[in-house]
Amino acid sequence: RSDANILATINTKTHEVLITSIPRDYYVTLYSKGAKDKLTHSGIYGINETVSTVEELLDTDINYYIRVNFTTLIKLVDTLGGVDVYSEYDFSTGGYHFNKGYNHVNGAQALAFSRERYSFGSGDNQRIKNQQHVIEAVINKVLNSTTILTKYTSILESLEGSFQTNIEQNDISNLVKEQLDNMESWTIDNYSLTGTGSSSATYSMGSQKLYVMLPNESSVEEAKNNIQ
Repeated sequence: RSDANILATINTKTHEVLITSIPRDYYVTLYSKGAKDKLTHSGIYGINETVSTVEELLDTDINYYIRVNFTTLIKLVDTLGGVDVYSEYDFSTGGYHFNKGYNHVNGAQALAFSRERYSFGSGDNQRIKNQQHVIEAVINKVLNSTTILTKYTSILESLEGSFQTNIEQNDISNLVKEQLDNMESWTIDNYSLTGTGSSSATYSMGSQKLYVMLPNESSVEEAKNNIQ
C-alpha cells in the first residue's frame, strides 16, 4: 500500500519547494488498469503504478521517486540529530506529548507525530498536515546545515536498504554542491487535495464497497496550477 502520497515540486532557480499531499483514499483511475480504485491500492502493483497514476491525476511529469517506510523516517531523523517540528495542536499519542508550536523530536517521536489522526476533529486531514510539517522540518534541518550537507553520503549509507529511489548519485551530488556554494534560504509551501467521503467498489477489492474519497475537482485544478 502507498499510504502517504506526497508530490514534491522543487524549483532550484527560485529556491521554492511545493509539497502536495494526496489522501490515501483518493478515488483515482489506476494507470495500467484503467479502473477506479483508492490511491493507496496503487502500491500493490509497484512504485511505477503509483507514479503513473499520480502523473495522470495531476497532469504532470514526475522525474524522480523516493519510496520510504516507517524505519526510514526513524533512522533519518535520528541521524540528523532530531528535527524541530511545528504542531498546530497540543496532543498526546504513543506515549509522547506534543505542545502547540515547535517541538524537538527524535525519530520515534517524528513517526508517532506523522501517524496520529484520532486526536483531531479533522482526522486524516490533520495527519496529512502533520506529515507535511515533518518533511518541512527535515528539509530545513538539512538545507541550513553545512555540516549535514557535507556528510550527506554517510547519511544515505545509514539509510541503506530502507528506501527505494531512481535518483542518481550524480543528481544528489549536484544539488548538494549547489546548496553549499550559496547556502540560499528556501521557501516551502504546502497544499492538500480535498474530496468527499463516499462508498464504492474498487479494482483491487472487487464489488465489495469500501470507503473512498471522491476528488474535489477544483482542488485538483488548483494543485495542477500550483505545480505549474
